[in-house]
Amino acid sequence: MNTQTITQPWLPEPTLAMLWKAWLLSAMVIVWLANGTSIDLYLADQHFDFAQQAFSQKHAFFYETIMHEYAKHLLTLLWLTLLLISSVPERWVGKRLTASMRYKLRWILFLALLNALLVSGLKHQMPHACPWDVVRYGGELQWAPTFSSHAGIEEGHCFPAGHTTSGVWLSALCLLWLPHAPRKALLVALSGLAVGLMLGWAQQVRGAHFLSHTLTSLWLMCSWLLLVLTYTKSRIE
Repeated sequence: MNTQTITQPWLPEPTLAMLWKAWLLSAMVIVWLANGTSIDLYLADQHFDFAQQAFSQKHAFFYETIMHEYAKHLLTLLWLTLLLISSVPERWVGKRLTASMRYKLRWILFLALLNALLVSGLKHQMPHACPWDVVRYGGELQWAPTFSSHAGIEEGHCFPAGHTTSGVWLSALCLLWLPHAPRKALLVALSGLAVGLMLGWAQQVRGAHFLSHTLTSLWLMCSWLLLVLTYTKSRIE
């Protein structure tokens, strides 16, 4: 039996307008934190042992193996699993996977891949150094505030934070609850951002990134998700 598929906005226009304002405000806050405060250096200082001239947790099992390697592999496996599910022929799953669900899964997978590829591409173009490569922390590269001129500074290729993208794409799972359950969708989106922030924090403890690197990666994911919510529509059966 065929079902009729209709389309409708993911979210009401007033809600989208509010989200775009929050997106713009968050950009201003991130720039202010990076350039108007010393929070990047302050947080890096907390994890750096100046007596030993090293980030003491750089090779700690929890941060390097569990939070970096295992977490990345687990989340990659989850992405591949969703890719497999979304690609299963309709005749094999029947009504267990509707066309609407498949449509949403494909958007989620696309956003995850888009964010990872763009962040990776940006990292290869940007001159920002990782904390452990900065002179202040025993490295050889000069530091400058994230959103300031890096002219004349040897390139470090450490911005935005790459590992954060391993988990922040989970925020796109909110599409599965839209448009019928916006509050649950918001909770899922915030949870996904929290996972990305947690992975970024683990890398900050190791000396791999500054806070502004992590926050920028989260902000970029929010950008792609907002574009989808604004310029596409949900399909409902």
